[in-house]
Amino acid sequence: MASRRSELLACFREIDSFYDELDRNLPEWFKKKRLKARRIYQELELKGAPVGKYGKDFDMTSLRPDAAPRLSPRPRLLTLAGEKTIVESVGFDVEERERSGSYLHEDASATYLGFTRWFEEEFQRLYPGRLVVTEVFEAIRRFDWLREFVYGIVPIGLDKYTAFNAAYAPGGLFVWAKEGADIVMPLQGCFYLKQTGLAQVVYILIIAEPNSKVHLISGCVPHPRCELGLHGCISDIYVGKGAHVTLTLIHSYRPGFHVRPKIGAMLDEDAVYVENYIARGPPESIQLYPTAILRGRRSRAIFRSLVVGLDKSHMDVGAAVIYTGEGSSAEIMHRSVVGEESTVVMRGAMKAFKPGTGGHLECRALLLSEKARAYAHPSLVSFSPDANLTHEAAITRIAEDQLYYLMSRGLSESEAVSLVARGFLDTDIPSLPPIVRSEVSRIVAEGVEQVL
Repeated sequence: MASRRSELLACFREIDSFYDELDRNLPEWFKKKRLKARRIYQELELKGAPVGKYGKDFDMTSLRPDAAPRLSPRPRLLTLAGEKTIVESVGFDVEERERSGSYLHEDASATYLGFTRWFEEEFQRLYPGRLVVTEVFEAIRRFDWLREFVYGIVPIGLDKYTAFNAAYAPGGLFVWAKEGADIVMPLQGCFYLKQTGLAQVVYILIIAEPNSKVHLISGCVPHPRCELGLHGCISDIYVGKGAHVTLTLIHSYRPGFHVRPKIGAMLDEDAVYVENYIARGPPESIQLYPTAILRGRRSRAIFRSLVVGLDKSHMDVGAAVIYTGEGSSAEIMHRSVVGEESTVVMRGAMKAFKPGTGGHLECRALLLSEKARAYAHPSLVSFSPDANLTHEAAITRIAEDQLYYLMSRGLSESEAVSLVARGFLDTDIPSLPPIVRSEVSRIVAEGVEQVL
């Protein structure tokens, strides 16, 4: 025990020395938050606390946030060259078709940030200066008023992972849609992991002012030669009165990788937040539990997750909605295809505190293997007699009569199973632009084929 403690303290000193230098030019108020997060993380690590309340536990000290050198910026996305097919496998379009702009984060460095011709010629003409996209630490240095928003939704002390992320994130992404700005074309981001053994942790801050509209597509993927790592974020998303924010996350990882997105959204009156999560490949583990606080009257949140379980991966996915605004509403939908020896846990929670609120929670899994496991944990709580919350949960296998019918129409058994599984993971997501919807359909189909 004493030896383990000594090893941890030595590890902390090495990482702290690296981050003392990295944080040197940050505002004092932000450095205080970072130091507080360090203390929380290190105390929890010394106590042997788990990574989080939910999800598979693992040794975070084996994955270092300081393992990768700083990378130089790329002059343009086309310099990805041979790596183009890797990032495009998670919906990141190097040619930026039907996009407003792009952000590329490789290992621990922001290597590209730029806008498209459509943005410069059309959006800037209609809404000059109404969208700010930059590296998040740069934004924190430029805009002192951000101190009211930074780490304001997801608590840095929520669990060991959030404290670790807040202490050691080397940067991330800031999106600020100003009042009335309608960003028709989505922004895209890619978090690309190339350094084996790296804990790639980032901070994302999105602020959508009243009556603005923005969509961010975020694809996360490792390089084929990268053997193990941690990828995760803390994302604080503020949706102003009448604003509309959509976040689409597409993840593709392999055994040896742990994925931990921590997302919180705060909604004002008549605001809408939509989150789509698509996971394929067999990661070691995923834990996802975004939370929306519907504080404004008639605010609305929609969560959709489509998951393909493979190998021995452990995926713990869910969402929570807290209703504190009258007439607010929400929808949570989890769909999982679970194959081989994988485990998928589906969670959902709705807590209503105000009258006129409503929501529906759906957790459904399709088992394709005798050794696959799926669990559903729906939770509905109401403190108002006027709230209307409902849920449905189902874990099933493909019915034999379905297979026989499809095989009688000329399909092989594997083709029939693939067709049913792809239909079960309904990719007709209304919030997605057509070109993105087709990419999501392709990604889901490829994930299903891996199961068979």
